[in-house]
Amino acid sequence: MSIRSFALLAISATTLSAQQPDFRWEKALAAGSTVSLHNLSGDVTVVPSTSGKVEVVGVKHGRDRSDITLTVVETPRGITVCPLIKDADMDCDENGFRMHSHHHDDDWDDASIDMQVKVPRAMLVNANSVSGNVTITGAEDRVRARSVSGDVRLEGLKVSTVRASSVSGDVSVRIDTLTGDGALEFSSVSGNITAELPRTIDADVSMRSVSGSLDSEFPLTLNGRMNRRSLEARIGKGGRDLEVHTVSGDVRLRIAK
Repeated sequence: MSIRSFALLAISATTLSAQQPDFRWEKALAAGSTVSLHNLSGDVTVVPSTSGKVEVVGVKHGRDRSDITLTVVETPRGITVCPLIKDADMDCDENGFRMHSHHHDDDWDDASIDMQVKVPRAMLVNANSVSGNVTITGAEDRVRARSVSGDVRLEGLKVSTVRASSVSGDVSVRIDTLTGDGALEFSSVSGNITAELPRTIDADVSMRSVSGSLDSEFPLTLNGRMNRRSLEARIGKGGRDLEVHTVSGDVRLRIAK
């Protein structure tokens, strides 16, 4: 892991220790388990665990913070963490959460909860927020991250497959090591996308932006047509799918330093 990743971990650890958690859960899970995180209002932050356990901390914000907490549901694949809102009719399972109805005055609208999660390296991470940023540092193997209204930031990854997206926010990804030949998919509707990738990557690249620029530090061999808005190309020998698409924003491919 790079010096910058260690610095981020140190900052995250300081943040965790400085705030008194409103929710705490921990358990050792089998290697290869999926840790699936789904938040409604609040950030989701994932860092490596040094205890061998999955550790989930919730920190509440807002005037009506007493109306919201977290729930952890164990599934055949691992665990799912969801928000739990007072008087709301909600389901939480391996597919995330669904809200069927809630009390009429919407008191919980002025409440949010940040998820701060430590995950052993042998786990698969799926992190999502409807309204909040999603940050994952030091994850391995397969990673999925999504925000509807917020930025997605992935750092210090050692992965085969990554899918990262935001509807309204920037997507920033730095992969230190690539394993296997899984797909890399980065997308936004309204936001910039920056992907820092190992110098030795071999990939078939699709880059697209409707109203932004396309820029690559990697030498590209064109596979098809190229215009101001899109291109199909190959990096190195090709093979791995690399899709980087946004509607309103810039697309940048960078060589990880």
